[in-house]
Amino acid sequence: MTQIGVVTALPEPGGDGKVGLTIARQAACGHACDGCGRCGGKAPALTIRASAGIPLEIGDRVEVYSDGKVLGIAALVYAAPVILFLLGYLLPVGLPEGWRYLLGGIGFVLGLIEAVVCDRLVRKGQVVQYQITRKL
Repeated sequence: MTQIGVVTALPEPGGDGKVGLTIARQAACGHACDGCGRCGGKAPALTIRASAGIPLEIGDRVEVYSDGKVLGIAALVYAAPVILFLLGYLLPVGLPEGWRYLLGGIGFVLGLIEAVVCDRLVRKGQVVQYQITRKL
């Protein structure tokens, strides 16, 4: 997955060698939220750190590649609450209806907790790696 970003910070001497970038957050519909105005929302810019193998200056526009984990993480975050709800509701067939709803609700909450944990790992930079591929 590639996106366009703007360099906002250069690597610190003795640091991890990564530059700071600001990229436009992409919407589920495939558009940058500030473009069409159909949903009425404007998504905030996302600040990331990316490895750069080329010399850069602040303000440079660059193409950023993120590994394939992004789509897998998105699927996990969106699908886990629904799947866990269905498993909690459908698997205990012999229980009364109320208990099945309760177990489904517990599964849904566990899916939301998983989504929050996944989001925190992504924010810490432990899951998705970004690489600058070229300067535009």
